[in-house]
Amino acid sequence: MPRVVYLSWPVSEIAGGIKVAFQHVEMLNEGGIEAVVASAEGERPAWFQTSAPVIRFDAIADDDVLVFPENNAQFLAMFASRRQPKVVFCQNPFLVHQGLAGRLSYAEYGVSFIMAPSHSVLQFCTDRFPGMKLAYTPFCIDESRFVFTRQKTLQIACAPRKRMMETGAIMDLLRAAHPDLRDVPWVYMHGATEAQVAEAMAGSAVFLSLARLEAHGMTALEAMAAGCIVAGFTGLAGGTDSATVRNGLWAQEDDVPGCVAQLARAVRLARDGGLAYRVMIEEGRRTAHEYRREEAVRLLLGFWRSALGK
Repeated sequence: MPRVVYLSWPVSEIAGGIKVAFQHVEMLNEGGIEAVVASAEGERPAWFQTSAPVIRFDAIADDDVLVFPENNAQFLAMFASRRQPKVVFCQNPFLVHQGLAGRLSYAEYGVSFIMAPSHSVLQFCTDRFPGMKLAYTPFCIDESRFVFTRQKTLQIACAPRKRMMETGAIMDLLRAAHPDLRDVPWVYMHGATEAQVAEAMAGSAVFLSLARLEAHGMTALEAMAAGCIVAGFTGLAGGTDSATVRNGLWAQEDDVPGCVAQLARAVRLARDGGLAYRVMIEEGRRTAHEYRREEAVRLLLGFWRSALGK
């Protein structure tokens, strides 16, 4: 049985896509399929805990099955002439062009399968790569790390990396338009480890989603699992698989004043702690639970067992 190798960007980079690749490798090994992450460093990341085995690129064997990020043309070109099976894990459709580097299809690199972590990405790949074999392989929300807590501080947690400019504008407009919320503290999770993010979410009543051009709102789901009321952007103009009017207070993409209005509403709901707040919190927990590890394992192993003929 061939080994599955996920090629990774430098693991020191804090990015959800890197974490999900390591999740996949963990789950495959737990399911009896040998898998590793390959990176230039050959080391595990320091910003989240993982049991996934790692190797350096030079330890990749000729009979390994290779899994590439959608946006690394260098990786794809490096192995294009090798005959081993190749898969692309498309975690962000807006970065596909970077991996293609002017080509029309990943098939030109010898890729035979594309994995997608959300139904929206699956639809994108269906339209963009007609005839390519596709599979739905979602990430998981680790409810043992993002633990639900009822005792919250009235504060706003956020990860501003993808919307630095909007974050400042949102803060300013919230203070100007909603004087009663001026003293609500903010918790910034910029450059934070997974443990620090989980701790911030566990202690915060409100999470401001600053997602932008994403396949799916993983961080927002982690906040839901931790019991935050979530407001802000879904990261996709048409919405994500999991964002609904029942589990969050969503603004249209790039609508900063609309985001401020939704954030103010979320803070007041958390402050009041009434029925509407409790219902939204429970709906968020239910949504996050749909992405539990057991379900992700079932779908991931189903794909790989079929692909490997196991």
